[in-house]
Amino acid sequence: MSNIKISMNGLGALDKALWERASSSDINKVVRRNTTQMQQQAMANASSVYTKGYSNGDTKKSIGIRFEDRGMSGVTGLGMEYNQYTELGTRFMAAEPLLKPVFNKQKTVFKSDLEKLLK
Repeated sequence: MSNIKISMNGLGALDKALWERASSSDINKVVRRNTTQMQQQAMANASSVYTKGYSNGDTKKSIGIRFEDRGMSGVTGLGMEYNQYTELGTRFMAAEPLLKPVFNKQKTVFKSDLEKLLK
């Protein structure tokens, strides 16, 4: 997948409370569901983000998903070598962000889902 990495930080109090009150299988389910939703949303948005004449669907096909840390971390990413340039732009090309808007939307849902585990 691409060299771009976006992660959530600053969840210290929530993280501590989760480990005290929620089971790891419940946390894994939330991570799996939110990572999968992020991948699906990125795939759905790819056609509307990449509208230039050179777009042939390779990026959409390359959007991958994997889970790490025994299911405690989920990764959704773009698999083409050039995707860091389409996501961030270059001095010759404007950015066509696909993952960042999806991530910004999903992170609030993810945090809300984790907070629900504490109730």
